[in-house]
Amino acid sequence: MDRTPSERIGWIDEFKGCVLLLVCLFHIEQSFAHIQLGMAHASAFRMTAFFFISGVLFSTRRFTSFQSYARHKAKVLLLPYVLLSLLFLAFDPVLYHFDLYYPRSPKMMLLGMVPDIQSVWQYIGWNLFKIFVVGKSSVGSGPIWFVFNLFCVSIVFYFVQSITRGHFWKTASISVASLITGWILNRYHVHLPLGIERVFTTLFFFASGYLAKDSILRLSKQKTILLIAFTTISMGLYCFFENASPWFSIMNNDLGKHFFPFLASSTFGILALVSLFLLIDRLPDFRSIRIIKGILRNVSRNGMVILAVHWWILLLLRIVFKTDLDQPGIAYFSIPVVILGVIVAIPLFRNKLYRLISKEKIGARESLSIR
Repeated sequence: MDRTPSERIGWIDEFKGCVLLLVCLFHIEQSFAHIQLGMAHASAFRMTAFFFISGVLFSTRRFTSFQSYARHKAKVLLLPYVLLSLLFLAFDPVLYHFDLYYPRSPKMMLLGMVPDIQSVWQYIGWNLFKIFVVGKSSVGSGPIWFVFNLFCVSIVFYFVQSITRGHFWKTASISVASLITGWILNRYHVHLPLGIERVFTTLFFFASGYLAKDSILRLSKQKTILLIAFTTISMGLYCFFENASPWFSIMNNDLGKHFFPFLASSTFGILALVSLFLLIDRLPDFRSIRIIKGILRNVSRNGMVILAVHWWILLLLRIVFKTDLDQPGIAYFSIPVVILGVIVAIPLFRNKLYRLISKEKIGARESLSIR
């Protein structure tokens, strides 16, 4: 499934767009007590699915050395992580009305501790610690931790491939050992700098995606009836193993209490999503289907902007307007507000602030295209 930078695989973009939307909907639900979207039931596969599909796309074909690969990943992942974290730290309303807004702001959990913050300067200092030491991004840019984690996993997996020389079982063994390490760190509540504990966990899903390339290709060639059966069985098994309480949190490496249900629910959730989008790829080319696919592809292309901006808008709503918004029925107005804010932000970042996200400059119409 290797492609040049200009080539994209339609169903994979749609897959990624769907996962990103699930992340955004979860954050909306998380922000207001009176919004119920059922997103807790997707927590077992939401982030693991993204690392899995990133592993499917892993390739070093365009890079002649580790240095060239690392420079590229630093440019497209590490630099945007730092710049967006700092940008949205500067836009954090707590900085400008600390006494009023800090009590309403999400509390920081840093290396297993909640810091005692009494002033705006302490708040800034702990945010910088959060960005550069903990690897979780600033409060104002919350979900961008994922970008940093993806950078770390990509670099580590490059070395794994160098050690194993692409040997399937050697790569699989290292990935399983990595997952077990991540699980042990989870069980003993060990939190390390730069999110090393979650790098161990997510490396397994990234490596699984890479190792599953040929299997996915074979699955994509199966008869439609077999693909439907595979999707249905995978969904059924996910529903059987999934447990919405406690929620899984890859960001905090919180994987629940039991290893097998976590692994089974994550695995079957990912399989169900992959087979579902392979199935959707075969649907007739109706206009409504094209529009839905186009929206998902646009979400995928602008994922970094959407992750940062939707969270910042929610942060404003939950800090400044929570009393007015967090009421039955009214809380759902936050959803169109987030959508409109993101639609405005995409052209801004893709045309004016494109260097912050290491993208090429494109026009507003192109940035919002759903083709």
